[in-house]
Amino acid sequence: MQVLRGVLALSLCLSLYAYNFQVYAGGKPLGILTLAYGAHLNASDAFAGLSVFDGERLSTDSEGKVSARVGGSVITMIEKSAAILQRSGDGAHVDLEAGSVYVWSAESNPLEVHAEGAFLRAHSAQQVQAQILMFAPKVLQITTRQGSLDFVYGKEFRALPEGQTYRIYLESEDGPRTPPPAGSGTEKPGQSTGTKVAYFILAGAGAGLAAWGIHDLIQSHNGVESPAKP
Repeated sequence: MQVLRGVLALSLCLSLYAYNFQVYAGGKPLGILTLAYGAHLNASDAFAGLSVFDGERLSTDSEGKVSARVGGSVITMIEKSAAILQRSGDGAHVDLEAGSVYVWSAESNPLEVHAEGAFLRAHSAQQVQAQILMFAPKVLQITTRQGSLDFVYGKEFRALPEGQTYRIYLESEDGPRTPPPAGSGTEKPGQSTGTKVAYFILAGAGAGLAAWGIHDLIQSHNGVESPAKP
């Protein structure tokens, strides 16, 4: 029994040491996980209450979901998604590697998303809700639910007004000759600026926040506290 207690005590000490070393090495946490299942923080299983540090990677399995709060902003990813989170001023830079991300970007803690070489950020200082989906290689699908987004790709710049879903083909001379089907909606070609980016507007803005299950999470002020939160 005494040997078992000694082993448990040693394991606890090593765990606390590793955790404190991470906090010391990473400095102030970037954010906190408020929801996680079938998800990973770097190579470890993720769970609500874990702190997220600058440069760490979040990913989800085939039926996973993970949500992180960065100040007043929220980042949510569903199945088969991956992104690296980096500090950017008072907010965060989301480097989307796969899948999709839903961002609720507050004015005080703005979020920006980098996907397939394109950058998306709030148009002026405003609250923004948007989904960015890596639909296919060099094809993005972007839904602006609240506020407008600035889309930047190389020398291409375009403001995406709220309330629309956009299918954007990157590095395309003229875009697809026949726009692919988009469920029950119909696609309408967007105006081109003469670059290698083709825009199509899908009918409607898609499903609401309830489909992502984060509306109550964002509205709640009783979120899980991080053990590293000062």
